[in-house]
Amino acid sequence: MNAWRTAEERGAAALLVVLWLPVLLAGLSLVVNLGHILVSRSRLQAAADMAALAAVQSVDWDAMMEGEVRLVRDLAEANARDYAVANLQSLLDREPEELEVWVINAAPGAPGNHPLTGSPLEYPTVVVRVSARGPGLWLGGDAGAFTLRAEADASLRPRE
Repeated sequence: MNAWRTAEERGAAALLVVLWLPVLLAGLSLVVNLGHILVSRSRLQAAADMAALAAVQSVDWDAMMEGEVRLVRDLAEANARDYAVANLQSLLDREPEELEVWVINAAPGAPGNHPLTGSPLEYPTVVVRVSARGPGLWLGGDAGAFTLRAEADASLRPRE
């Protein structure tokens, strides 16, 4: 190692730190923001899943006694909406921007179609699509905020 340094070599490390520090901070900010977005997206998906599962439990017991498996449409829709709003409040501390609920009382003899995918349905199904404002891009502020969307469905399938 050369113990003797010239005047031109002094301060080179400080210059490198000054030049690379903004790049490192921007990279760190990007990683933190991406993590925040992924957590928010998974929480929104969990709220949609829980809403669909809560709604599909609205079984029409009178029809069940007659051998027909179906859902009480109004009750299922109300349960889905209530659970989606409550879970968004607790998981994301946000109101939904858009909340759509479809209750399809399909049966093997009277199939229906999935409202989002178009695939055939043979059993009563609840489909929930929820949109909510995502986190802001700079440490949770509203600057750069965008909309996240999640979709979920649940079916009431009899035991075979």
